[in-house]
Amino acid sequence: MAHDDEDHITEEDLWDLLPGSAGNDRADILYKISAHLYTRNKYSEALACAQESVEILERIDTKDREALGRARSGVAHNLKAIGQNQEALTELMVVSDLYHRESLPDVAEIDCMIGRWAYDAKDFNTAAKYLSYSSSEAGDGVGDRHIAAQDRFYLGRSLLSIGKPAEALIEMTEARAAFKDLKSVFDLAIVDAGLAESFVALSRIPEAHRHAQRALDVFTTLGKRLHSTLAILPLAQALFHEGELDEALRNISEAIEIEQTSDEPDIEEIVRYEVILRDIVNALGETDVAAEITRRHESIREISDL
Repeated sequence: MAHDDEDHITEEDLWDLLPGSAGNDRADILYKISAHLYTRNKYSEALACAQESVEILERIDTKDREALGRARSGVAHNLKAIGQNQEALTELMVVSDLYHRESLPDVAEIDCMIGRWAYDAKDFNTAAKYLSYSSSEAGDGVGDRHIAAQDRFYLGRSLLSIGKPAEALIEMTEARAAFKDLKSVFDLAIVDAGLAESFVALSRIPEAHRHAQRALDVFTTLGKRLHSTLAILPLAQALFHEGELDEALRNISEAIEIEQTSDEPDIEEIVRYEVILRDIVNALGETDVAAEITRRHESIREISDL
């Protein structure tokens, strides 16, 4: 592209260059315009430019596969920005396939992004697949190590969510070792809470209790009240299995109260906590309370398919 310094080219310059351009050059200009529009939160316009860039590159069957990947990635980011999350995820998976097939750089970053988008969407099978790629592809810098550790943790959480606690334990243990090396105390507490849930699922109750209590101590010290529910949940489960029913009841009731009074209560999380509450009160002989919880949950399922 005829310009003295492409790093400082303005959006206005790009629009001036667009008429008369063709092929790879036109696609490149449209991609760069899309990037400018994205930074100005003009997501619909940015999406249209990115899509046109992709259409041109596919029509001419470009040999610049990295340019095609960048343009498709632009489409994905703009789709996500306008709330079309599933379409964005699908588009980014196409980018990943391209990057893997062509052995292009930044493939770990793409797979990490897919994994995290899928995790946020609670598509844990997809999250586990792509995070397993990215966790094995990360670099060796401190920032890379922190990202890799986070990926391993999210991979572990995804595996736990799809019923693979033993595999989850392996990934979270690796994540914990990395965060310990990085001296990241808050991240260590997050992982300890996840490890505690894995140990509960594996019926390794003393270890679950120890990790949950350690995580709760950190969250309490840091004043992270909402995060404390991550630790209180497995702690209540451990106490239940240890026969400490009153303490289990106190803890799970606290977790429910914290979630219910948060800025954005998560009904799925509250239901998850109340399932444990139901088991505890039932064990305490309060069968009427347990039956009422079951009744409410059935109503919620009818409404929302939870």
